[in-house]
Amino acid sequence: MPTTPALVSALRELGERPAVVADGRTISGIGLLLGVSPPGGLPRALAQRVAEHAALPPSAARAAEQRLRYWAGVLGTPPIRHTVLHPVTDLAVDLALATLLAGGTVHCGDPEQRPEQQLATVAASRATHLSLPSALLWRLSRQPGLDAHDLGTLRLVLHVGPEPRQEDVYAAVDALGAVLAHVRAPDSNAEAADRRLRADAESASAAAWKHSIGVTAPQVREFGAHLDRAVLTALLHTLQQSGVLTDPARGYPEAEVLATALVTPAQRPRVARWLDALARHGLITRQDGGAQGPVFRGGPGPAAAAVRDAWRPAVEAWADGLGPAAALDRVRRGALRLPRLITGEEAPRPAAAPVRWAAARGYLGAALGALVRAAAEAHTAPIPLRVLELDPEGGEGAVARALTGRPRQHAEHHLAPDGGRYDVVVAAARGRTAEEVPALVRLLSPGGRLLLLAPTAEQLDLLITGDDAQRLTAHPAEHWRAALTAAGCPTVLTLPEDGHPMGLLGQRLFAARVD
Repeated sequence: MPTTPALVSALRELGERPAVVADGRTISGIGLLLGVSPPGGLPRALAQRVAEHAALPPSAARAAEQRLRYWAGVLGTPPIRHTVLHPVTDLAVDLALATLLAGGTVHCGDPEQRPEQQLATVAASRATHLSLPSALLWRLSRQPGLDAHDLGTLRLVLHVGPEPRQEDVYAAVDALGAVLAHVRAPDSNAEAADRRLRADAESASAAAWKHSIGVTAPQVREFGAHLDRAVLTALLHTLQQSGVLTDPARGYPEAEVLATALVTPAQRPRVARWLDALARHGLITRQDGGAQGPVFRGGPGPAAAAVRDAWRPAVEAWADGLGPAAALDRVRRGALRLPRLITGEEAPRPAAAPVRWAAARGYLGAALGALVRAAAEAHTAPIPLRVLELDPEGGEGAVARALTGRPRQHAEHHLAPDGGRYDVVVAAARGRTAEEVPALVRLLSPGGRLLLLAPTAEQLDLLITGDDAQRLTAHPAEHWRAALTAAGCPTVLTLPEDGHPMGLLGQRLFAARVD
């Protein structure tokens, strides 16, 4: 007889009723006592643990029963239908046995399934309880289409992992509508990797600190407001010079605006983006014109002198230590060329980076270089560290400089994928989050790091100096963190951190880790 009579009694009380459900097969309480289980996985581990209790000495049996009673108390009162999405570990087995001790049913999920399949499994079992690794919980809680799954019976979620971030906890509670209980895994490889990444991020912030000296949040906000106002004023004035968008009583279809302003076919996408930006920022209005497309209305616009004057406060704010004069002058000169550019009288100039990048590049480059250097210095494997840099211009050479001091055989610097996996991937996001973030994560080896430069605020000056390939879709930092978590990164850090003045420049560095 096993020496944990409470567990044995609970299984006997279950009798022929379901105790464990796995792969569509049900094991009764009596069957589990007899060692019945599908081959492999959690059901077999449960049957083996039940059998092992018979051989435990009394003191060990009492300790085992005390541990199971503790977890049964955490699970709470019946009914309990507990879906276990955790890999087969001692803790997963304890949670499953505690469920049986409390008279509940264990549903064995597959932690390797796709998230939508896992959600369907939880919903189909009408689970009241769910246990899983913390990283998987964050991924499920941000899974698109989660609302399509009925999780209304879910009461308690036990997640196992490092100390969670509050924003992850809030997101999971909002998404699942259940109580969350965190179980710490103090000596896991994942937690050690998290500690290293956080320590490296702190060192990177310290290395980049000197590039933010003298920059204040009010200064950055003031410059941004002045720059955006000057850009929008220049765009509107360019179009109104052609006689469109000047009469508030008249609507102008987009096709008429393009034709009247003599916009060449090559420049029509650019001007269409102008109209969109002007409408979003309230300088003109947009109405649905049905088959003829959107219809825009304007009004008396600024005179040429007012357009010139709009740049003055932006120049003054920029000159107060934000960045080199040439970066802003490029945008001002570009604005003067717009009438000739859209009509084809002047050829397009090479595209330029956003002007705010000139202010942020020192900080972000130093932080990026420090993170790459830390990865290289910590690398002890016999094979070289594999680093993939997909946008060398975006990193301003920081990766190459960081790896220069390492022996050549210790690190490989790749500028294009070669079909393998990488320890570090450095990339600049283009704003197409749903496609590019999962693709980047798939390039990483287990334990690898993704260092992603991503736009977090709109850069209107690209409407003047950018090209079609630079239609960057900006998202808040929370959006990028959620996308990286959903793609399989349990830990995502942001540089500069939230609230830092440099973060207001609209470009952030995300440091993410995969298990």
